[in-house]
Amino acid sequence: MADYTTIQFTQDDGLAHVELNRPDVRNALSTDMIREITDVFTAASSEDSIRIILLSGSGESFCAGADLQSMKDAGTQSFEENKADAELLEAMYTAVNNCDKPVVGKIHGHAFGGGFGLCTVCDIVVADAATIFSLSEVLLGIIPSVIGPFTVDKIGMSHFRALGISGERFDGAHAEKIGLVHFSVAEEDLNQTVDAVIKQLKKAGPKAMAGFKSYCRSMELEDAAALIAELRASEEGQEGISAFLEKRKPNWK
Repeated sequence: MADYTTIQFTQDDGLAHVELNRPDVRNALSTDMIREITDVFTAASSEDSIRIILLSGSGESFCAGADLQSMKDAGTQSFEENKADAELLEAMYTAVNNCDKPVVGKIHGHAFGGGFGLCTVCDIVVADAATIFSLSEVLLGIIPSVIGPFTVDKIGMSHFRALGISGERFDGAHAEKIGLVHFSVAEEDLNQTVDAVIKQLKKAGPKAMAGFKSYCRSMELEDAAALIAELRASEEGQEGISAFLEKRKPNWK
């Protein structure tokens, strides 16, 4: 992996940890951070030694959204330059969303705007119940257009419309209710719950998880019968079935 300045990357025993690391600005998404997140998830997607990716934020917050100074500066750029910046942001969400590895989000503090968007592209999200969430763009005179498709996929159009048009703030309990997060827990239980999620993911076949994520993205285009036939006959599929029948752990564990 490359050397990063706005994120921290560590890897141990199949688990890669990507930690947003601009705590002085609550991990606001600068252009450099957007590029680095895109790079690390693109690289990790094809790295066989990585089984699972944990995404978190250092300091008091997960991610307070876009870097407002960068956004203000973007207003002085040409339309084409401004559009190119927005395309960088879209590429970041796509890289996380399309990553072959399961992505677990560990959320605390604040998840506003772009940070809210990162929650939508994680496969499993565990949040401190006291976390404050907001689709805050309208409060700044803009709209959450880049994260819109990812958000609708996650929480549906009804909640996207209600939250996106109001910019209201809400807690982890409501985030769990609408499906933005999967586990809303007390702060003291956050690490334990994340560990339990990771332990469960390690039971699954790596290629099967990658295949499942791909299937979820293109379900309507897939030949489901052909896909399951292919996977049943695959090396990993045969190993998993044999291990179950023989009452032993599969070789990926």
